[in-house]
Amino acid sequence: MRKILCSLVLIFMVYFDCADGQSFIPYNILRAIKKGTRTTDGIPGEQYFQNYAKYTINAFFDPENGKLNGKEKIVYYNNSGDTLTRIVIRLYQNIMKKGGIRDESFNPDDIHNGVNISSFLVNGSDLLKRSKYRLKQDGTNLIVYLPEPVKPSDSCNMTIYWDFSMPSGHLHRYGKYHESSYFVAYWYPQVAVYDDIDGWDMMNYTGTHEFYNDFNRFDVTIEVPDNHMVWATGIWQNPGKVLNKNSTAKMEKAFQSDDVVHIIVQNDWKKNIVFSKKGHHSFHFIKDSIPDFAFAVSDNYLWDASSVIIDSFLQKRVLVSSVYHPDATGFQDVALIGCQVIHELNYNSYGFPFPFPGITIFNGSGGTEFPMIVNNENMSKRNGTVFITMHEIAHSYFPFLAGINERKYSWLDEGLTTYLPAETEKAMHSDYYPVELIINRYVAGAGTEVDIPLYVPAYQTREYSYQFYSYFRPAVALYILEEYIGREQFRDAISDFIEIWQYKHPLPYDFFQILMSHTTRDINWLIDAWFFAPGWPDLAIGEVKVENDSIKTEILNKGTLPVPVLLSFEYTDGSNEIVRRELDVWKDNNRIIINHSLKGKIKSVHLDYKQTPDKDRSNNSMQFGSVIE
Repeated sequence: MRKILCSLVLIFMVYFDCADGQSFIPYNILRAIKKGTRTTDGIPGEQYFQNYAKYTINAFFDPENGKLNGKEKIVYYNNSGDTLTRIVIRLYQNIMKKGGIRDESFNPDDIHNGVNISSFLVNGSDLLKRSKYRLKQDGTNLIVYLPEPVKPSDSCNMTIYWDFSMPSGHLHRYGKYHESSYFVAYWYPQVAVYDDIDGWDMMNYTGTHEFYNDFNRFDVTIEVPDNHMVWATGIWQNPGKVLNKNSTAKMEKAFQSDDVVHIIVQNDWKKNIVFSKKGHHSFHFIKDSIPDFAFAVSDNYLWDASSVIIDSFLQKRVLVSSVYHPDATGFQDVALIGCQVIHELNYNSYGFPFPFPGITIFNGSGGTEFPMIVNNENMSKRNGTVFITMHEIAHSYFPFLAGINERKYSWLDEGLTTYLPAETEKAMHSDYYPVELIINRYVAGAGTEVDIPLYVPAYQTREYSYQFYSYFRPAVALYILEEYIGREQFRDAISDFIEIWQYKHPLPYDFFQILMSHTTRDINWLIDAWFFAPGWPDLAIGEVKVENDSIKTEILNKGTLPVPVLLSFEYTDGSNEIVRRELDVWKDNNRIIINHSLKGKIKSVHLDYKQTPDKDRSNNSMQFGSVIE
């Protein structure tokens, strides 16, 4: 609680002036603006920088015992104006280390001694053998004190040999599935982000909060035993050497097909006819400008694939793969659903080209996004399949294109990927009402202790408060903003936000400024209410007077957050009329009167609560005991 209060004090102490009024800004961000790395216009400053790494990784993974051995070469480029005397390396698998800090309980059998580093060379010098220099472990961080500092515009070479064992079951976001299938994430030593706001990102991974990465180059080779397939981040470089001719031909067909191609079926595994030869196989993947790398391994999963055009002029396609256990019936349509999702994201929801040449939806657990591969559970109903597929693929834009710091601003990437695709989700499943569902989940916790204002850093939240903060409140807040600004202007702002900040690290303040630039309306007060202030929405019907053929309805705003007014007049013949008032009627008032001419015998008046969040719905309607002429 003390940390949260300190954050509140910091936010409210510092202001900056902008064309649309005043907005709050923390001191460390103000300092970056003064240095010229950021601006008050929502665009990068002239001195903006990002550091960068090239990873060359060779790993052997044995599904029999879950052991991974790896060798990694990293070239780290310092593009900042600072001299770096240390580098922070992330060892996320140390979340399972004995004595580690974790937000959830795990099987005691999966607790181990952490990542074992057998050699750590910096510019050819093995730090493990030199007492003068040291490596300091702090939770999931490894702090590397450098023999020589890395000056601005200089680089540093690191070579790491390491190993660890995967858990025997599946954990949050990764693990073992069924008998011999794995989703492998957070598996390689990774350089943390050094940015213009906080310097080194020193936050430990404890299981709840997600990630913040630079955009790097990966050249990864993964070796697995005989009869095991690998799907991964990146562009697969050697399919023709690994797969047999039949499997290769089906894969090539899927690249050009609107229909689903069954690349690997159960009979292929039984007959052992997937691969070109027996023995170990090495899968080679390369990709530039991606923030992370994950892979999946199986010796019995089915593989369906199709592709979708994202540029009709160039006939550019995205390959969509669905990889699943034979019993996962909910995955049988996932390849086609994934294609439809990408089409809608590309042309409608975000209106920006899909950033990857392919994506794999792996049948694991929960729902977690990684660049070009996601880990999704098998949903029992189609609407659940549509939602989880849409949501995780949508993360290809946020944070994998516009690199939002999820550790501090999870509400921005989760809110955008929860709300923006909702209209498409409804179109893809007629019995699914995602906006209404989002509103109901928000209303359930609105105004309670878990309802934390969105300027508080995400790492201050836990459990349900994290879910509420990251998904429900921001999705509704964005919905309210779009309703007020207008769909076209709002979606244009989203597209511009992506274009301006692609492969960079935007802040929420940049997002707000870009929104402001796309409307002539004053939305600063609305942003302050929904993103910076505590409270809840609650409209109520007050006094109602009927005189002859007119009705006067008093509407009260008993809450603190502004929402539009949708007042419905229901007549005895079953017809109804809806009168709308924009939410800015509450800018300076908490009471309005709506005068309306009746067109028949009135039966009731009521406020909408399906499209409008409302904490107390008991005061939203008035029934007339007798018909009023």
